[in-house]
Amino acid sequence: MAVLGFLGAVFFAGGFFLLWSLGSWLVGGGGFPGGASPSAAVAAPVLVASGDDFTVSPLIDLRAFRDLSYVPVKGIYMTSYGAASNERLTDMIKLADDTEINAFVIDVKDDLGYVTYKADIQLAKDEGLIDARIKDIDALTAKLRQHNIIPIARVVCFKDTKLAEKRPDMAVKWKNGSNWTDFNGLSYTNPYNREVWEYLVQVAEDAARHGFREIQFDYVRFPSDGKISDAVYPGRNSSKEDAIAAFLAVARPRLEKLGVWVSADVFGITVNPAAGKDSATIGQNVEKISKNADIVCPMVYPSHYDNGSYGIDNPNKDPYNTVLKAMADTRLRLAGTGAMGRPWLQDFSLRGVTYGVQEVKEQIKAAEEQGFNEWLLWDPALKYTEKALRRDDS
Repeated sequence: MAVLGFLGAVFFAGGFFLLWSLGSWLVGGGGFPGGASPSAAVAAPVLVASGDDFTVSPLIDLRAFRDLSYVPVKGIYMTSYGAASNERLTDMIKLADDTEINAFVIDVKDDLGYVTYKADIQLAKDEGLIDARIKDIDALTAKLRQHNIIPIARVVCFKDTKLAEKRPDMAVKWKNGSNWTDFNGLSYTNPYNREVWEYLVQVAEDAARHGFREIQFDYVRFPSDGKISDAVYPGRNSSKEDAIAAFLAVARPRLEKLGVWVSADVFGITVNPAAGKDSATIGQNVEKISKNADIVCPMVYPSHYDNGSYGIDNPNKDPYNTVLKAMADTRLRLAGTGAMGRPWLQDFSLRGVTYGVQEVKEQIKAAEEQGFNEWLLWDPALKYTEKALRRDDS
């Protein structure tokens, strides 16, 4: 038995040795240990295909990871200038550290048309549309992550005077062929133009690659403030509402692949079922948008409602009931669409009514009573009412 065991071990070792040598020889090695390769004393280096020749799939499903890691947002708007200022950014981070605020909505493409950091977007570089106020976008998003603050990229879509000036072929037109302007002399790009769509998606994709967890499309609509009856949209091939929905339908799957959420800002009035004509004028149909976005953000600022809206004499002076009724409409309009709702609330004073602790608290209370556990505060001056905010999530 001992002899048989010994012979078996010898045959196994010999077979293993032969197979190893054969495999080594087949891949260009020296064959037997210590032997030279068939063609040279030193094997030639093996050339590996460049990254452009193949695609490496991510080790995880970014969309699934996005969904599993979602945290309800309670955020504030942050201008690009505020984000670029160490002093202002420190103040805003302290506000988030001390209160329930957990997200910043930061301008990465503003409403003049500038991209606010050094983005790798060819059209923006070619046309001089990059104004890198934020010097190090990666450092900014990293710093926010350290404080558990969700970075949301605000991308202003079709209100874009600078691109319209640089590329008149992308602009909304007057009947005489010149660029259309609103009452303030500002221009819009054409929501029917597919090249405009591609540019906006590229801006959003670049922001996602720099650490933003959500892309929020603002001014995702047709113009409203001006002589819109004389506006001409080259290439018009559908209703305005379908054009806006189609843009989002193109953008959303490309951004979801990068593991980010897609939200869309809409006028507060669009959630009111009686506002069909106004919604059609700007192209914001809530149901169509909600089927092509993850989150719908109605701007239910009480100061923006006409007196008598919702049966309220002066909505600006009654923020609780104004937001309560607007968010009741939002809840009904979003039901069954799969989209979440997250209102923009007012933390600024306008039209002779001062907003402070009580007014901000009343809006938050009204939204939450309608079942919305997310909201955003808007103040372009970045002077948020800290005493209106809870110290934690309790």
